[in-house]
Amino acid sequence: MFTHIIKTIFIYFAMLGIIRMMGKREIGQLSPFDLVVAIMIAELAIFPIENEELGIIEGLVPIVILAFLEILLSILSLKSTFIRGLINGRPEILIKNGKILYKALKGTKYNVNDLLQQLRTKDIFDIDEVKVALLETSGDITVLKQGAKSLRMPVIIDGKISYNKELVNINKEWLQKKLQDIGVDKSQILLATIDENKELKIYQRNGDDQ
Repeated sequence: MFTHIIKTIFIYFAMLGIIRMMGKREIGQLSPFDLVVAIMIAELAIFPIENEELGIIEGLVPIVILAFLEILLSILSLKSTFIRGLINGRPEILIKNGKILYKALKGTKYNVNDLLQQLRTKDIFDIDEVKVALLETSGDITVLKQGAKSLRMPVIIDGKISYNKELVNINKEWLQKKLQDIGVDKSQILLATIDENKELKIYQRNGDDQ
């Protein structure tokens, strides 16, 4: 009994430390990979407590390995848009200018009833009201209504060019020339966004906006 108490206390504080190292995110913000890791860690944390023959250190080894893998991939995803897309996916356009994009629904395994329900939670009962509806990687839907403020989309994130070609009517050559004209290197950019009029807004890593 005493051994179980000691193990439980030790693993509790060890898990707190591991979770803090993995970063703070809400459940809705977890990628599929993050969710799988969280479930596996929760399951593995039970083994050393229930199994008297399994030592605390032995029980923590697979948990630490999973946490290290999670942290490593998080770092890599910050540096690579390819890895970020592979792990987290990317937002998908479900509605554009009042038209439901069937291929996008089919590709995301999202049915019409779910779509209508999500729209109703945003007080939208007529699809014609929707200019753009994006299915975010968290599973939530972001909606821009017709006649609303111009849509502004990211084109550079953490110094890497990354944008949705369906929503942004530019190419890399245009963007690179624009940056040259402004005199800003993309590596200095934390975030750059563009609207439908090709107005570029830059947020630099040092906090100076343009």
